[in-house]
Order: sequence, then structure tokens, then C-alpha cells
Amino acid sequence: MRRALLIPFILAFIISPPGQGHAGDELEGIPNSLLGDSVGSELREVIDGATFAGEKRDVVFKGHRVVYEFLLDHLDFTSQIARVLDLSDYVIEQTAEGTYEATTPRGGWALLHVVYTDDEKRVILAQGRYGRAVVVLQYTAFEHQGESYVINDLYGYVRADHLIFDLLLSFMGGILEYRVAQVFTNVAELSERAYEAPASFSQELSTHGELRPSHLREFAKILKRLPSQEAPAYLPM
Repeated sequence: MRRALLIPFILAFIISPPGQGHAGDELEGIPNSLLGDSVGSELREVIDGATFAGEKRDVVFKGHRVVYEFLLDHLDFTSQIARVLDLSDYVIEQTAEGTYEATTPRGGWALLHVVYTDDEKRVILAQGRYGRAVVVLQYTAFEHQGESYVINDLYGYVRADHLIFDLLLSFMGGILEYRVAQVFTNVAELSERAYEAPASFSQELSTHGELRPSHLREFAKILKRLPSQEAPAYLPM
């Protein structure tokens, strides 16, 4: 269970062919407030013309909403954590508010536009070399028997803007399930690492000087406020 959040899912959709599927008639999870402008038109264009569509629902893992949302709202920092912990080789840099440029060592590239954010949803429009994608992430946090959890639903739509890419998508069956399962496994571990041992996790991150200091300080403050699930060390009498 390694890597960071929804980054690999988005990049897997845009940078490499994720699989075969089709878009439904409804814009699953897209807020009505987005549908009346140019962004809404592009979302509809991608979803209605999707070469591939997939979803993963009811994925539950231990975690605190504040940690999860911080990582979602700072995708550049999240990608840094993934790299320094040797969990991923994706590089994501923020180019403007809500806009990121994502690259991979092998030449993969995508622009990620966070077009909608609220307390339970993120909508991302991504532009790659050969196509576009829409990713809708719906989530909520809850308590159960004294433990904190996050539950996710994720919807993805990919539209190939190149004939060759479209053909590749049509022949690459079965990959989406693997990609999505891998991402949620990674998300769960990262969340649970902060959940189970926030102080230790913060200390581990502080040893990596390449992490952006301002984000690291802010993240460390969040982790410091979290209750630790670590068992106290045994001290012999």
C-alpha cells in the first residue's frame, strides 16, 4: 500500500491507456453549477464522448479528513512526499491556483485543472498529449467505534482525441480495475500511516530536505494535532 492519493489514477488515465469502457448518459457526480459554463461544456464533451469510463465505489480506509483534504489540496506536495518515500516517480508542479502540470520520467505529461471543490467532492479536468479525462472524487469521513474513516467513490472518463490512442484504448482491456485498485491501496496506506502514527510520520518527513518547507510546516502542524494510535513504549520496571 504505497503512493499518494489520486495522482497515479489521473496520470494513469491520461499518460497511459487505462482500459476499455464507455460513458453513461448521466454526468455522474458533476455539480449542476458547473454545467452552464464553458467548463461544463468541456466536461460534457469528454464524458459524452468517452472512449473509456469506469468507477470504484465504497472504498473505506482509516484516516482523518483534515489530512486527506490537505493532500488533495496540495497535489504538488503530495507528489513530493510520494517521491521522497520512494512510492512514485510522478512529478506534479503547481502552475496556477487549482492547476498543476504532471510529468513522468518517461515523457508522460498532463495538465490537471481542479474545476470544482467542496466538502465532499473534487472534479478534475485533465489534458494529456493524446486525450482528455474527467475524474470525479466523492468522499466523506465518519467515526465508528472510536476510529476515524474515509469512504470514497471515484468516477473516471477518458476521451481519446487521437485515432491511434482511441484504438489503443479499445484493445487495452482490464487495466482500469488494476489501476484503480492500486491507487486506493496507496491512498489507504498513506492515510493510515498518518492516522496510526502522526508524530512518527511527521518526523520521517522532516528528514527529507527536498520537501517544500512551507507545506511541510503546515502539514506538520496538522499531524501534531492528531491523536496517535501508537501503543506506548514498554518500560521495564
